[in-house]
Amino acid sequence: MRISAEDRGKRVRIEVLLVILATGAGVIESLIPRPFPFIKPGLANVVTVAAIAKYGLWTGLRVNILRATGAAFVIGTLATPTYLLSLSGGIASALVMGSVRKVLSITGMSVTGSLASLFVQLLTASALLRGLPVAGLLLPLSIWGTLSGTITGILAIVLLRRGFPWIHYSGVDSASFPE
Repeated sequence: MRISAEDRGKRVRIEVLLVILATGAGVIESLIPRPFPFIKPGLANVVTVAAIAKYGLWTGLRVNILRATGAAFVIGTLATPTYLLSLSGGIASALVMGSVRKVLSITGMSVTGSLASLFVQLLTASALLRGLPVAGLLLPLSIWGTLSGTITGILAIVLLRRGFPWIHYSGVDSASFPE
């Protein structure tokens, strides 16, 4: 099935809007103080969850990679361990959410993505920082990932019901996913 140039253009505009929104949320999120490097609200992930729920894995993966890179460029963390953590977590999150998008609710998808991101970031950090107490961080990160993933999923549902990304498309119901 061939996609028309007009449809392809619409899709590119939507993805650019998603990347801009996610990057902006990521930059804003970087300004919020946090007690531990892995613990952050996940504002940029709201956009990714909504993107994967509505457009699928590949759109979400592109949004996460470009968001991590764009935010790192703006914040000044490109080519640093912080960027590597963000990028690895974003890729893992998108891959996991894309793989469960048709079997879990949006909130369930968000929780699995949050946990995947945190665990991959922990694995990446443990490779960079010898002696990191990985076992001691698993429980707090699991609790945080479940909580933040639930909140992120709920916010994504709210956005989708309002017609996110607001380009003359109707929203999706939280119980179904568009093809």
